[in-house]
Amino acid sequence: MLPQEFENRLKAQIDFPSPSRVASEIIGLARDPEVEMAKVAQAVGRDPAITAKILRIANSAFYAQRRASTNLRQALVIIGLNAALTLALSFSLVSSMRALKVSGIDYPRFWRRALLAATAGRAFGETIKIGQPEDILLAGLLQDMAVLAIDRFKRDFYSQVPQPGAHADWINHERCQLEHDHATYTALLLKSWNLPERIWTGVQHSHSPQVLPLDSDAGRFARCVALGSDLAEANSLARRATSLLNLNHEQFMQVVTQVLKLIPETEALYETSIMDPEDAENLLAEARELLAVRNIHALQEVSALQATTSVLMDRTEQAEDASRRDVLTGVLNRIWLDRLLEKEFTEAAVFGRDLSVVRIDLDRFRTINERFGNSIGDQVLRSCGQALQACVRNSDLVARFSGEEFLLVLLGAEPDIAHQVAQRALTAIGNLSHDYAGQPVCVTASIGVASMTPKQRFPNGLALLEAADHALYAAKLCGRNRVECFADLSATAREPVLAQQQGKAAKV
Repeated sequence: MLPQEFENRLKAQIDFPSPSRVASEIIGLARDPEVEMAKVAQAVGRDPAITAKILRIANSAFYAQRRASTNLRQALVIIGLNAALTLALSFSLVSSMRALKVSGIDYPRFWRRALLAATAGRAFGETIKIGQPEDILLAGLLQDMAVLAIDRFKRDFYSQVPQPGAHADWINHERCQLEHDHATYTALLLKSWNLPERIWTGVQHSHSPQVLPLDSDAGRFARCVALGSDLAEANSLARRATSLLNLNHEQFMQVVTQVLKLIPETEALYETSIMDPEDAENLLAEARELLAVRNIHALQEVSALQATTSVLMDRTEQAEDASRRDVLTGVLNRIWLDRLLEKEFTEAAVFGRDLSVVRIDLDRFRTINERFGNSIGDQVLRSCGQALQACVRNSDLVARFSGEEFLLVLLGAEPDIAHQVAQRALTAIGNLSHDYAGQPVCVTASIGVASMTPKQRFPNGLALLEAADHALYAAKLCGRNRVECFADLSATAREPVLAQQQGKAAKV
């Protein structure tokens, strides 16, 4: 038979079974993106055997549901409509194809290989999270259908292949005798059955998946089908898995374990044996050996990696810390202050904790810069930042709020405690002294304190800052170099801040 004659006969499906009525209806539904559950249930329900298999698979290790499905609708919900259609189609098509009578190939071995390849391909698809793994299952089941067609059209074709003929032997013989191997002809057959393009395209490229990009859905799909076939043949599987899908040894071990776990379910669903226990143990032993070799190499690299990682982590921590710090004073910068203050305010509001802020403004700092120069001014700012750090706990925050203004955020501090810290800060700043040409340079500060307590709430962190700023302004008016608390201000003095808060609340 000439290749073109064979292709024409295949297209016409002469002497080769077409999908059953139920399968044809399922194919039609699968091509409808708006398919409804009722239609799927009606079509599947026409075949009691398929219905029973759908119920079984919904309750099997394939989906690992905690609650059993007791009817078809529940099973369809668990599996999903597209997956259910694909599985039902696989049951129907496999049932039809297994009714064929062939002579040139080992028929039981053919179906064991198809089922193992399909199960493995599905496991690879789940590992790389390609989506709709049942489509890969169907493609794996049907990828060698043209072998049956060729055997039916030309009874002595595969008898020329040395027995037992491996998959690669089939391919080489087909390419020598025909224009293409059976992947191309199977794709042609599946396309004539109106199966979704994703399935027949994956089959078409299953013998050479590298021609499709790895970052495409079609490329990953075809690779999963190809690797399922490799697992069925045990052809340097681990190396191929790395080459085609970039799987590491842990992922490969995961796939092998999953396949071995699902084999009993697949055997029950398709009513045939797939793998001898000895072959299964050999496959698992190969995966374990590869994993052990990988672990040995990993252990050899650990010591070097640990040293490198330690250095990189130190550098990363230093870089992160530097990004949070004010370059001149070394305390937190304004950007990080705003982030942390909002976070601490939210937690304090949610959990009913106290939170106090202390605003510190250096008195007449501009005069220091004008009289002694910016270098002395910078020294004063650095010294003040260090002195303030020494006045608070490690859990409290110290930040440079603006040019000569600092802010303390005291976590869980009651008003009395906040006032004590503010007085301590006032004294620490007043005790600082710098020398300029033998002349002492000193500075004082005006400090405002505001506290959020169960009795005094604020709508947000900004309102708390404004209250502290109002207390700071009061300290300036009272002669500077002193501490004022928002809670101690007279009602008249506090009125502008409270009125502003009420206005914001009304807008909200």
